[in-house]
Amino acid sequence: MPVPLQKVPVKPGGQRCPTCGFGVRIVRRSDGSADHYEPLTLAAISEELVGVDKETSDRLKRLREGKKTVAFVGMAATSSSLAPYDDENVEIWGVNEQHHYVWMKRWDRWFQMHDRKSFSRLHDTRGLAQHYDWLQENHGKPIYMQHVYDEVPDSVEYPLGRMIEKFFGNVRKGEEKFKYFTSTMPFMSALALDEDFDRFEIYGMEMGGEDEYVAQKACGEFWLGMILGAGKELYLPPNNQILTGGLYGYQGLLR
Repeated sequence: MPVPLQKVPVKPGGQRCPTCGFGVRIVRRSDGSADHYEPLTLAAISEELVGVDKETSDRLKRLREGKKTVAFVGMAATSSSLAPYDDENVEIWGVNEQHHYVWMKRWDRWFQMHDRKSFSRLHDTRGLAQHYDWLQENHGKPIYMQHVYDEVPDSVEYPLGRMIEKFFGNVRKGEEKFKYFTSTMPFMSALALDEDFDRFEIYGMEMGGEDEYVAQKACGEFWLGMILGAGKELYLPPNNQILTGGLYGYQGLLR
């Protein structure tokens, strides 16, 4: 089944790649005619993103009424700006270096599950700097990490042992104790399930690449199954690449 076009919600007049739907910049010749287009960096794209439209926002607010709701927000530009930043009844959980981006308007909890060598480096893989400086600021909100770090005043040790025991205590692969967390989203999912949230919304998490995301996507979908199996509500934005695939045996028969 073809991967759906991932349309980035850019401002009116913004340009998109006709193949992937991401924001691009048109490079023109001196006479004004188009020469070629080139991809924007995620930082540049973040300046062009628009938020969720009012009709969708109002509809989702009605669906959340009376439900303890959490929104996981990742760094994929396709839907990161669509999270319910304007709904104070929703907890916003962020990850890694995304505090750099203008679309991250507020947050309630943060997850930085990498080791010190990773989170203290000068630049991340996207060229972003000052993440370590940001971690050392006092935000007054929890930042879940592998350990409590003296230089990170808001650091909270993620309760990994308790999560493993709660969700995998009766599971073995041979004699080995089973544990399945291949990215940050599973850590977030386990904690939110442990705290009995009623509704889960996923934004900016696609796991559509062909490198590290292959294993991460499988585990992410496993945890979405855990969420559904617990009887919770789940919302994914349109065209999200998680939980995609053909309807086996019915291809071409159903629309």
